[in-house]
Amino acid sequence: MNEYEIFSKIIVRSVNHIFKNFLSDTDVEEVYEPQSKDNDPSVAVEIDGTLKGEIIINLPTSTLNHITKKFVSSKSSKTLKKNHSDVAGELANLITGTIANQLQYTNHNVRLSPPEFNNDPISIKALYDNVNLSFHSSFGGFDIDFYYMENDE
Repeated sequence: MNEYEIFSKIIVRSVNHIFKNFLSDTDVEEVYEPQSKDNDPSVAVEIDGTLKGEIIINLPTSTLNHITKKFVSSKSSKTLKKNHSDVAGELANLITGTIANQLQYTNHNVRLSPPEFNNDPISIKALYDNVNLSFHSSFGGFDIDFYYMENDE
């Protein structure tokens, strides 16, 4: 199995674990068409260690609204929007933490930065390998982009 396949399986397994066990969403599944657009909200987590790069979770506003409603007991669009960054950050922490835990079984030790909402810490990605996956859930669709390179640590 090559790195792309290994990392893809880790991401899918991590997303399934978080959505099924923490968000009670048994409908989550990988799909093969992008679910977000360039101007949709995103949250990025930088990775450092034996792998260097970042994981970006792209969340269309409608998906982020549905997930935020799960955490915040309000239907007010103003309240939901105010909590988008916190909810997206917590979702990113859960998913990337699970990914980091799984990476240790592939002999990769990584450290994760705090999530950055609508801010991409790595602007030039041409030097990085990448895995791009799309998912659909009962909350809506979203995409995960994993940019990585081996790091001689």
